[in-house]
Amino acid sequence: MDAETFFTKAVALKKKGMGAVFAKDLKPMINIFEAAADSVKAENEAARLAGAPLFCAPKKYRLTAEQFIGEFSRIPKERRRIQSVREAWREIVIRRFPCLPHIM
Repeated sequence: MDAETFFTKAVALKKKGMGAVFAKDLKPMINIFEAAADSVKAENEAARLAGAPLFCAPKKYRLTAEQFIGEFSRIPKERRRIQSVREAWREIVIRRFPCLPHIM
């Protein structure tokens, strides 16, 4: 699924509020996102082991629905149309959790 379609569906689910729990789109959206997030996490772990992590996120982090949608909305629509959900999530976590050089 492209990131624009995912983003549009996520916004629609957010508008449903608690009713989103009963939406038929919810489980497939969760599965798509979890696969993308797991893939990006594995890529980052491999990069970390090679000495150059892509991003430096805390062990546990959560984004609210507003933050999640806000991060996707920061990617220009033209780019979301050609990106996969995985590519968009990779861009988001790299931007959100940059690896800062250690100060000695």
